[in-house]
Amino acid sequence: MMLEPRTMLIVDQGELQALRAEVRELTRLLTGAKVTPLPQWQPLTDYAARLGKSEKTIRNWVRAGKLETKREGSMLMIKSP
Repeated sequence: MMLEPRTMLIVDQGELQALRAEVRELTRLLTGAKVTPLPQWQPLTDYAARLGKSEKTIRNWVRAGKLETKREGSMLMIKSP
């Protein structure tokens, strides 16, 4: 691994302490965090909401063959990428 040249910066001591406190808080928050993967299949309404698109747009993509779908009863499910 190649290291880049170091640059020295002058930082106010108060700002440095604030940054250290922020890093400690972020570390604390992330320590117990768990990443939950998206389900493989999502209802059309959830898929549209996740993408910030209208349900009509998602239905148009389905008709155009851009998305893989399946039915669970009357619910149209979209496969997550």
